[in-house]
Amino acid sequence: MEKFEREGKKYWETFGKSLELLPRQYFDFVSAEKYRELFGKYDLKNKKVIDFGAGYPAPKDFQERKLAPLASELQEILENRGAKIIAMDVADAPLKAQKESGRESVLGSVFQLPFKDKSIDGGAIILNLFNSSFKGEGGREIFINPEECEKILQEVHRILQKDKFAIINNYGYILAEMDKLVKFMGPEENEIIMPEMIEKMAREAGFRNVKNIPLDEDRIKLADKFITESFPEALRDRITVAIKGSGALFLEK
Repeated sequence: MEKFEREGKKYWETFGKSLELLPRQYFDFVSAEKYRELFGKYDLKNKKVIDFGAGYPAPKDFQERKLAPLASELQEILENRGAKIIAMDVADAPLKAQKESGRESVLGSVFQLPFKDKSIDGGAIILNLFNSSFKGEGGREIFINPEECEKILQEVHRILQKDKFAIINNYGYILAEMDKLVKFMGPEENEIIMPEMIEKMAREAGFRNVKNIPLDEDRIKLADKFITESFPEALRDRITVAIKGSGALFLEK
């Protein structure tokens, strides 16, 4: 059986090199204000914060931002607090873009992190990773499973120093149906990694002070609008779109 850790690595190594995977920034349903509040007690000046599965950097140009209003601002918010962002990904193309933005870039797998125990003195970002998928044999979508998520959390816990943070933002799964009869996008119900599952796995991995980060309703509404409008206008009345399983967690080691 195909696995995200194994075959998915081969798939994501080509990220940004095909028409299907053009550079993009993922949705973020947490407001910039809420992120800033979370970091209030942390001294992040010159501290290392690893962004796992970093993907492409969010646009900085105002005009480009207008085209991607839901792109995560988290990297920039942390950098404004003095943190040193280290972008890590399994794909070369996004890392090249991160490096061009002035960030240190590391090629590596989240399942076996290339960092020593307790070597990270700032924190960790895990955005849009626990709902990731890849195209398997015959075009079937293969989603990351709970055991793989648990392995990632154990690795993140291993490299963080005591009292440091990790943010998990599971943006959610886009489920789409045609005429409320045929589902053509998204996982089966038993494949969805729900926020409460991540919270349980985080505690078992050794994290403490695990708490939910409130999502911004306006950003969710905007995401719904964007997704719906991505379909041809003639089909929009026939297509039902829902975002399920979305949520964010703030953890401390």
